[in-house]
Amino acid sequence: MFIEQGLRQLTDATRERIPEIYEEIRRRLRAEAHTEGAPDNPQLSSAESDTILASLNDVLTHISDPNSPLTRASNEALREVRVSVQAGVGLHDLLHASRIGQSVTWSFLLDEAYRSIPDTQERAAVLRHASARQFAWNDAVSTAIVEAFQQQSAAYALQSHERRKMATLNSLLAGLPVDTAVLDYSLRGQHLAAIVSGASPESVARTIGQHMKMSLRPLVASTPNGMGFLWIPWPRRSGQPKDELGGMSVLDGAHLAFGTVNEGLEGFRVSHRQANEAHNVGKALGLPVTWYEDTSLEALALHDTAAARAFVHEELEPLGDIDDPSNVLIETLRVYFTNGENAVLTAQKLDVHPRTVAYRLRSAESKLGAERLRRGEFAVALRLGRLVSALPSEDAGPETNPGLPTPAL
Repeated sequence: MFIEQGLRQLTDATRERIPEIYEEIRRRLRAEAHTEGAPDNPQLSSAESDTILASLNDVLTHISDPNSPLTRASNEALREVRVSVQAGVGLHDLLHASRIGQSVTWSFLLDEAYRSIPDTQERAAVLRHASARQFAWNDAVSTAIVEAFQQQSAAYALQSHERRKMATLNSLLAGLPVDTAVLDYSLRGQHLAAIVSGASPESVARTIGQHMKMSLRPLVASTPNGMGFLWIPWPRRSGQPKDELGGMSVLDGAHLAFGTVNEGLEGFRVSHRQANEAHNVGKALGLPVTWYEDTSLEALALHDTAAARAFVHEELEPLGDIDDPSNVLIETLRVYFTNGENAVLTAQKLDVHPRTVAYRLRSAESKLGAERLRRGEFAVALRLGRLVSALPSEDAGPETNPGLPTPAL
């Protein structure tokens, strides 16, 4: 029993001297441990201070309480590891700094043991237990520092690689000369660009490879706002992308958009621009998968939504509220023109009798006039009507993507 009492007495006395211990550790670190430039890093200095204070409390608690769990490392120590990795401080320096803190702490424990436990045998017994517990704690903390350093180094290296990749892509798509070695992707040959949101671009790339049934090495990049960009090297012997990938599915809430297959560096840029525009259309219409070749007209309309809205209203206004999904005249005409003005096929698509379609067509003609109904502009307005209705009334245009620029053709 006297050992546990002695340990509590020892740690309580040592805890009273934490400000003094802290200053001594900081002095030793400045003199022995800091790499050049580290003391001038305010963020690193702050993290180091927090670590010292937290570690002192942690180790004294573990020495005094035999039932306390063996602490791997405090949150502050792990934060210091993250900051140190970013500041370029090596693992050797981190472990050396940790050992300095442990050495200084033990010196103060010894000092307090000789001051507060006068009996030689009792003091020796208490110090043996205190030493065993402190060294067990030290081992656990050192192991945690090594593991955290390895994890943070790998993560930071990956982040640094992604930052270099994104910077290269920004320059490349803007038409600037840049070394593209970091991309590990050939700009020769044919490219199919894609943009994905709401899903992992890496998983989409794998799904594309599975659908193609061949080993592809697409270029994949992610932006801080969660957008994913892909470029697939499209084999010349392959068919059209819609035929090869038309059966792809994406997660609920995700949007995937494709450009068209284009050649060389300029094709790399063009296909990305197309995918970006198709993605804007797909999000507006709530489409999980969008192909630029199917939505190029809608993409053009998004460049001036006010003009597109005015055009659609002028063309379709005699048919009633264009934003009303139950407007059967507009919906019937849209399906009619989409299906090559085939009334029978239109009836099948709408699941109504052909005479119903004929009646609606005559009703629309009476409101518009036969000549207006046959104008190409009217068919375009019908196609754009769904997009215009999906946009907010005060829409200022498609949201621009801050991750990568969209170069002009």
